[in-house]
Amino acid sequence: MPASSSTSSPAAPHRPLPAYHRIDDTVFALTVHEPQPAVPEALVQDLWRTQRFDTSRLATADGHPLRVLDPGRLNTDAGPDFLNARLLMNGVEWVGAVEVHVQSGGWYAHDHHTDARYNSVVLHVTLYPDMWTGGLLRADGSGVPELALADRLQRPLRKLLHAFLTHPADTLPCAAQWKDVPATVRTSFVEHLGRERLRTKARALGDQYQVQPSLESLLYLKLAQALGYAKNAAPMALLAQRVPLAVARAAARTPTQLDALFLGTAGLLPDEDALQDAGPATRAYVDTLRALYGKLQHQHHLQPMDRAQWQFFRLRPANFPPLRVAQLAALFHTGGLLQQDPVGQLVAGLDADDPLEAWDDLLTTTAPPAFWRTHYRLATETADRFPGIGQTRRRALLTNAVLPLLLLYAEQEAAPPVRSAVFDLLQRLPAERDRVIRRFAALGSRPKNALMAQGYHALYRSFCTQGRCLSCKIGAHVLTAASHDPEA
Repeated sequence: MPASSSTSSPAAPHRPLPAYHRIDDTVFALTVHEPQPAVPEALVQDLWRTQRFDTSRLATADGHPLRVLDPGRLNTDAGPDFLNARLLMNGVEWVGAVEVHVQSGGWYAHDHHTDARYNSVVLHVTLYPDMWTGGLLRADGSGVPELALADRLQRPLRKLLHAFLTHPADTLPCAAQWKDVPATVRTSFVEHLGRERLRTKARALGDQYQVQPSLESLLYLKLAQALGYAKNAAPMALLAQRVPLAVARAAARTPTQLDALFLGTAGLLPDEDALQDAGPATRAYVDTLRALYGKLQHQHHLQPMDRAQWQFFRLRPANFPPLRVAQLAALFHTGGLLQQDPVGQLVAGLDADDPLEAWDDLLTTTAPPAFWRTHYRLATETADRFPGIGQTRRRALLTNAVLPLLLLYAEQEAAPPVRSAVFDLLQRLPAERDRVIRRFAALGSRPKNALMAQGYHALYRSFCTQGRCLSCKIGAHVLTAASHDPEA
């Protein structure tokens, strides 16, 4: 979806699918045989992920100029191959998914044209063009822009394929020499990268601030994304765009009304078929939400999302979208962080004896209605438990939303004490555990705080996966040591 809009999709030529041919009054079914290259789709994914092709003067199949701002994050679950890609097409920035195939016909072979999850695809990347190129359609009937890579490869395909098949899977370039690098070299470089990563996030927020009405609207957007975790960050951001801050505050008369506003706009209110096995209390609450949302939708001209935009696959129940959406809505309850002057409240928290504890209170003061004590999703009842935002997710909200925004605030307000406090608090927050952090922990370098964790993410994404060993202080140390080793 475009960064400034979420109601339309980039257009591509609409071409009927060539399946039959008529001679006189007789219809013949055609079977078109095209060369099927012995190339794994994973290689094409790797080419797109690493951008190892000529990226100058890119253009879609229908001739529109294309520039890749961010290729997106590889999706290891069901749905499109890459999520949260940022592309500049024909002068318009688009944010959405990217799907990859060896040939264009893979789109239809895999039935993506009937799967609503692929309506979020803003670009289809293929190695070879074929008879389908330029004629792909989403389930909603709109066209899908395409990019073919075959003519832009900078090395012969057979060499790319050999390198891909023989490269050790999931291995850091300097893994074998990692322990030979002095800990002081590793630590100082990783901490530097951590600080720079936070500054980069703040600068990116500054760019978004140009299209957001206020810092508090930007905070709302980033909190929504962080609550969505990686798999649902994009739909949570879209939800925040479709329920503006002013609308959420206007609807904040009761927690149930806020549930109706957010869950209805998210497209997550179940229909009657989904409620067949639901208990009376569950059915009554959903019926109440439906009735309230009907009035709110008309009053505020709300546009509901498609349920297929949400990811449930391989998620723990605590991360199911309905509960996360209810937790976002709870931040607008009376006394909630987003109900009034959230940036002011966060800045004031810096004067507390323990700012992290003060911010923790802001995120736990309000919780979803009692209904959510026994529900992760609206149609199914579960055992009783606390429905608010858990400590691990609260820490992630601070790291990924609050601290970058306060760093932007410090730059705008010329407030050095706030800037200093942000970096101090980042060193007090625990490191998140994810696949990148586990990768370095396996080498004996487990980050001791969130600043180090941010640094390892920057190291992995900006150096290790890009082959930039010569620009990396750790890689440079390894290479220098090897050059002085007579047995190397």
